[in-house]
Amino acid sequence: MKRFDPTERIGVNATERIITKNLGWIFREQSIADVGIDGIIEQVQNGEPTGKFIAIQIKSGLGNFYKTEKGLTYYVSNVHYNYWLNLNIPIILVAHLPNEDETYWQAITTENLKKSKKRWKIEIPLKQKLNEKSESRLVQILSLKNEKKFDVFRGRVDSNDIDEINEDIKSITDATICINNISAFLNSQTTETNRLTEKLNHFIEKKSPDLNAELINTYKALGKSMNLTARRSETEIELFSQLYSIGISGFEKLIIGMQFLNFRLEDFVDDVNFIEQVPNQIDYALNTFINLRDTVSSMPNNHSTLKEAKKQYIEVLDLIINELGDAVEMTKNIFAKII
Repeated sequence: MKRFDPTERIGVNATERIITKNLGWIFREQSIADVGIDGIIEQVQNGEPTGKFIAIQIKSGLGNFYKTEKGLTYYVSNVHYNYWLNLNIPIILVAHLPNEDETYWQAITTENLKKSKKRWKIEIPLKQKLNEKSESRLVQILSLKNEKKFDVFRGRVDSNDIDEINEDIKSITDATICINNISAFLNSQTTETNRLTEKLNHFIEKKSPDLNAELINTYKALGKSMNLTARRSETEIELFSQLYSIGISGFEKLIIGMQFLNFRLEDFVDDVNFIEQVPNQIDYALNTFINLRDTVSSMPNNHSTLKEAKKQYIEVLDLIINELGDAVEMTKNIFAKII
């Protein structure tokens, strides 16, 4: 097992070189609050910084993408989708392929992000290389945002922004309620599954003359129950992703404020002890859902209705696991800077 993989570092270095040498713009690696951004670039005109910024998410290595003849496809969780689109400045995705020593890019926008089953995907055209020819298109997307009052990159904030940060951070509490709701749905489903399984076993043991019909009805009941639980859980995890991305964005602003504007954690968080437990709470829920998925996967496919319900149920569990996995990573990165 490798102790150090330089792939990501190579991607950051390659991107910085292109931004500073080929474009003549300023590249600042994001080291204060690394959540879904690897760097910030600032436009330079006639040797003067303009105060207009673009955030960059850098992915290095072909393993991060699905490659076609025309481009690279990158899949995105709902958590990252909402986080990226809630940023106060434009953002681009940069793909660096070390084996080819080529760097490509695409603007992360609602138009470029397409829904793919339970996730999102973004296509990066191979004809869209990051180089000096990219400047005109980068200038165009500079105007997409950069108008927000809260300017974390200049170290300025007003009272309205402080209130907004407070409200954003409260979304973390609401997001944890979503996790509790999902757990309640799935626990209830486990109880119902056990009840119907006992019912099935009873039918089989007594060898009822109507055994086949009774089995079919029970399978249908179980399938219906699983489908309902899956739909409820999917709604909750989508709401979780929206709320959590808002909360994490609020914490990111708080970290920068603590670094440059003398913000204090206790002025923004009512219950610091609760916040300290959030990473562990998500981690625990994630492991629980992974174990549940393994259990559901081992269930028999004795009836077409049950087989389809089981498939849908596992897809939703996969979605929950994927979203919570991203949330855990984001949480540990940002909370390490606070607590």
